[in-house]
Amino acid sequence: MTWNEGPLLGFDLETTGVNPRSDLPVQVALIRWEPYGTGYRNVFIVDPGCEVPPGAEAIHGISTHKARREGCPLGEATAIVHAALRKAQAEHVPVVAMNASFDVTIAAMLFRSFGLEPIEWRALVDPLVIDRKVDGFRSGKRRLDALCEIYHVVLGSPHDAGSDADATLSLARTIAWQYPEIAKYEIGELTKLQADWHLTWALEYDSWRRENGEAGLAPEEFCWPLREVLDLHDAPSR
Repeated sequence: MTWNEGPLLGFDLETTGVNPRSDLPVQVALIRWEPYGTGYRNVFIVDPGCEVPPGAEAIHGISTHKARREGCPLGEATAIVHAALRKAQAEHVPVVAMNASFDVTIAAMLFRSFGLEPIEWRALVDPLVIDRKVDGFRSGKRRLDALCEIYHVVLGSPHDAGSDADATLSLARTIAWQYPEIAKYEIGELTKLQADWHLTWALEYDSWRRENGEAGLAPEEFCWPLREVLDLHDAPSR
């Protein structure tokens, strides 16, 4: 059985903003797919303990009032996420996350904040990183909605964590079916390879931006999924 034929855990966050080192979740999705159906769905609103900016609310529809009224306390939500991700990694069940660096960095910051052990990533699948590898010369955007269109995957309600996690899981399996060489990797090897593939992309993209008079990437953007302790002394010199 290849990794895409076994159980998978979809992970997605809706957040207060786009800075993974400071923004917080307002919705969490942890969805386990078994080979022949859904194992469990845990999708819930989170009270981040701060105001939800209007710009973020306009994207995902979760207001400060809704988060405070319906949301799980941030510490409790963090513990739920930590337990689920840690269990998956201990069992070598791939955690599937679109643009994993964003969600994983937010999770890691929360784990540190609440005194929880960092996750050792042994089984992580990022459809964005894999798509860049298998179809690197394709033009156009590579957001979740764009990839769903390319791979004919249904995206229910964009920017709902549950819908996004379902679509990301479908993308992972579809890409692996379409590109059997990806499915053949052992999950631990694939996890390490994605870090290399992301670094290659980041170096090329950074160079392109600088050649065109734009700002280069931030040091952390070269890392996938992230530096667990956010120590960037090993980031590529530029």
